[in-house]
Amino acid sequence: MEQTTNKTANFTDLIVWQKAVELFELAAQDTERFPQGKASFLMAGQVVKCAGSIGASIAEGYGRGGQKEFGYRLTAAKGFAFATQDWYHKIARMGYMTPEAAEQRLKLLGEISRMLGGLIARVTGKKKDQKETPETESKQ
Repeated sequence: MEQTTNKTANFTDLIVWQKAVELFELAAQDTERFPQGKASFLMAGQVVKCAGSIGASIAEGYGRGGQKEFGYRLTAAKGFAFATQDWYHKIARMGYMTPEAAEQRLKLLGEISRMLGGLIARVTGKKKDQKETPETESKQ
């Protein structure tokens, strides 16, 4: 089976995956400091789940082997990155973490999103901002 990236032996070699794992670790640590309560419990679960899904989607797509499937899973990972950004905005608004810590997480998420956009473009052969439409799907 042909690998989806010619220069990496494993998904763990991808810098974007390494950054996603770093983010997951930070999210898990952040939620340990949340106050007790139903809302904070629900937010903690969501931010950890979304953050963890970024790296998991990269790994799953890489493991499936095909360019199209890898691109699809990378797109899912980018969606999880945006969902994680949303949760961090909400967490910061609720005062569950300092604005500085939230800004650091959002900066890392922005970097991950940009890296995913570049990798998606490379894997799918599409420009970074090109969206899937019925017209572009039929040209593949």
